Amino acid sequence: MTLTATPPIGLSINQRNLYMYFLNHKKKYSNTPCYVPRCSGQNSRLEQYLNALNKLEQYGLIRVDRSTDNYTGWIILNPKST
Repeated sequence: MTLTATPPIGLSINQRNLYMYFLNHKKKYSNTPCYVPRCSGQNSRLEQYLNALNKLEQYGLIRVDRSTDNYTGWIILNPKST
């Protein structure tokens, strides 16, 4: 599966920002893990932030390794190829 340089149309702001963060990280640091960035802003936005990650997974754009308790330890991965 090929990752595009621009996010698909129809993503929310949080989804687009997270996806672009992932694409830029892969471009610059392809050999290092891409950890989920800290949610900037208020804690009340954390739920929306985590929902954006879930939606990106549902769309098949990314996978997230949630093997730690804290979301900042989660790793964003390429989607599984079919």
